[in-house]
Amino acid sequence: MGYLSIKGLTKRYGDFTAVQNINIDLEKGEMVALLGGSGCGKTTILRMIAGFIEPNEGTVEINGQVMNKIPAYKRNVGIFFQNYALFPHMTVYDNIAFSLKLKKMDKNVIKEKVESILALVKLEGLSERYPRELSGGQQQRVALARALVMEPNVLLLDEPLSNLDAKLRVEMQVEIKRIQRTLGITTIIVTHDHEEAVSLADRIIIMNAGHILQVGSPKYVFNHPKTPFIADFMGFANLIHGTVRDVSDGRTSVRTSTGAVVNSTDTESDKAAVDEEVIFSIRPENILVSDKPEEGYLKGKVLSLTYKGNNTRIVVENIFDEPLTVSSYDYEGPAAGEDIYVAFPESKVIIYKK
Repeated sequence: MGYLSIKGLTKRYGDFTAVQNINIDLEKGEMVALLGGSGCGKTTILRMIAGFIEPNEGTVEINGQVMNKIPAYKRNVGIFFQNYALFPHMTVYDNIAFSLKLKKMDKNVIKEKVESILALVKLEGLSERYPRELSGGQQQRVALARALVMEPNVLLLDEPLSNLDAKLRVEMQVEIKRIQRTLGITTIIVTHDHEEAVSLADRIIIMNAGHILQVGSPKYVFNHPKTPFIADFMGFANLIHGTVRDVSDGRTSVRTSTGAVVNSTDTESDKAAVDEEVIFSIRPENILVSDKPEEGYLKGKVLSLTYKGNNTRIVVENIFDEPLTVSSYDYEGPAAGEDIYVAFPESKVIIYKK
């Protein structure tokens, strides 16, 4: 049993089941990301942990204590809302101190706690400003400080970076991880962004339609998605249909409808039989490219090139029925309309049964 333990959690709204039989254990100080698209149930889980809604079935336990009958304000759970939910008429200091004042703490204790948390989130000197006078990143830090000032047992972050621009998102990923590690607080972060989840979490939980599909370390889930749905969600982009033509010595060969053959030696792939229809996938950045014929390379034609700053996105046609997406660093290869040659490292090709 973990420090935060969720057992058989289910929530229904009439005939609609928002989440079904969710089981999660978090160790003390662990950060776990609930990753999935809109409506998959991840925020519903967060709200049940916080005590805002009651589950139809299952329990939420924190440090061995069942929380189901304990009201939200007594659970000692810190919550970061997607829209920050700052009081516009209050200063930064008063926003952070609000919950402490409700508990009628001594003014000197409040001052000490607020100043300490302001230093932790690097907002010293801004305590008398109002939310409208702050940048988006500063507002986010205030919301985080308010969630942390009560020294919660568990921290819940609901899409904490969704309202920030790209540069601020990267900066705040670093800050959130630093603060979480400094405090050693058990944390669940809800996000639809796989890059955000991989950057922040110790473990990732992939969700869809109210169910958990896969749980694992960021590296494992990123490199070994369990299903084509997860592969697509994690940015694999290439999901190619084919038929197994041979299985021998740990290698599976797949032939596509165009006659192209791709081999896989990935040990985590589904074990498919000869003549079985499958889907294979490979991350765009794992595909090798050349401007001339080489052994083991397949010939295609560059459909489009898109420069992305640190890499070039190449869409290749005439190899499979589906266009192939390739990501290449320092690309100086064929231009759009020219021939290109690609190869698939066998250990990077994942095979899924249909």
